[in-house]
Amino acid sequence: PAPARKLEAIDQATLTTYLATLYPTGQTYHDIGMIWGGRLISPNGLFAAENADVDGKPTNRHLIFLTDGETAPLDLVYGAYGIEPVDGRRWDTSSSLTLTQTVENRFVFACDEVLRRNVTIWVIGFGTAMTPVMQQCAGNGHWFQANDAAELNDIFGTIARTIGELRISK
Repeated sequence: PAPARKLEAIDQATLTTYLATLYPTGQTYHDIGMIWGGRLISPNGLFAAENADVDGKPTNRHLIFLTDGETAPLDLVYGAYGIEPVDGRRWDTSSSLTLTQTVENRFVFACDEVLRRNVTIWVIGFGTAMTPVMQQCAGNGHWFQANDAAELNDIFGTIARTIGELRISK
């Protein structure tokens, strides 16, 4: 996959170039996205220095998880954990769980860990129905379904109004 980018000011040309590196290939691993989203916003761990509370005041943290809403892993491709049935790093083929169930269970666990760290999670399903797993992750009515760009813009507006006095500082 294309490398993730942290939140930063970016000009249109750089954004266009970066977006051109992203392409859908049919596999969706929500667990990896939630794990890295949680890491990037966490006040402890890998990026603690970038996410510390300022002047001892607690920081409200919000994670917006945008997805097509469907977990769609493939077992016989080289992915983040190797070739799933061969390397056995995430999925045990002798388990009664399918690879999809394993990924969804890990997503739920990662989501719960992010929530436990006092982060509000907003989940947006774009172009597909929201799954119960995605709805459970967002909880508190923080999930949305958008079928087109106009609906997506409206949802981001709703989130922005709900968050209220959000300030991004560096």
